[in-house]
Amino acid sequence: MKKILFPAGLFLLGLSVSAQRITIPDLNSYSKLIAVDSLVFTVQYDVSIVENPNHPENLTKETMMLRVGENISEYYSYTSFIADSVLRADVQSRASQQIINEHLQQYGFGVITHRIYKNYPKGQLTLLDRMATDNFVVEEPMPKIDWTIHPDTATVCGYTCQKAVAHLYGREYEVWFTTEIPRSDGPWKLHGLPGLILKAEDSQKHYRFIATGIEQSRTTSFIEMPETTRRKVSRKELNKLHERYNADPQGYIKVNAPNVTITVKDNMGNEIRKMSNPYNPMEIN
Repeated sequence: MKKILFPAGLFLLGLSVSAQRITIPDLNSYSKLIAVDSLVFTVQYDVSIVENPNHPENLTKETMMLRVGENISEYYSYTSFIADSVLRADVQSRASQQIINEHLQQYGFGVITHRIYKNYPKGQLTLLDRMATDNFVVEEPMPKIDWTIHPDTATVCGYTCQKAVAHLYGREYEVWFTTEIPRSDGPWKLHGLPGLILKAEDSQKHYRFIATGIEQSRTTSFIEMPETTRRKVSRKELNKLHERYNADPQGYIKVNAPNVTITVKDNMGNEIRKMSNPYNPMEIN
């Protein structure tokens, strides 16, 4: 676990380090949420990721939520959702920097930083992401996925599912979908089948999604989008930025957040002047 020293006098910025990952939340982005659809049901997925292909035995785990509305769906990290909710409450209550920093250390952030909205705007996919203090948005048509449906069946999360296979952005995915929930959706950017995708895995077994629970909305709830100024980039531009960031997080922060000073130390108290994160992107092309 890496440690970070908080710079004196840093205003409205908290810093945290988890493993080799530096997160600098932009507290200006916690101002307002806009309702874009009514919530119908929520699916929880356990996600396993091989971040370093040289060590496939080391899995990174994340809990992801797919909130499905009448027309729009939202996919995000549950860990980040909790952290965002706490920080938003801190900002709205004008909490002290000390309290904000304590909450950053307590709740941390998820490994998966993006938030995906399918069919928002209609027929489009909107992806929100952040690196250091930078907020990004990608708007693109919903990906067209050429599925091959197989007769194989299996039970996932109590539902009878059928197998389908397709390629997307350089990876081959095997998925299991159920027509018992006739919603053409699933984790991440996966969609386009005559039922909800409850399990998915790429052929290299680097990315795995499995549904662990489905809950019908019993109260009036909404799918919400943060109202934040974001830099609009293409999908490939964002992937290049992730590659650059993971190669040298400190260098990226120095260039893109010059008002932030960070010191990263190892368990022995030695300063790490440059570190890199393993980078195994879902989207190869």
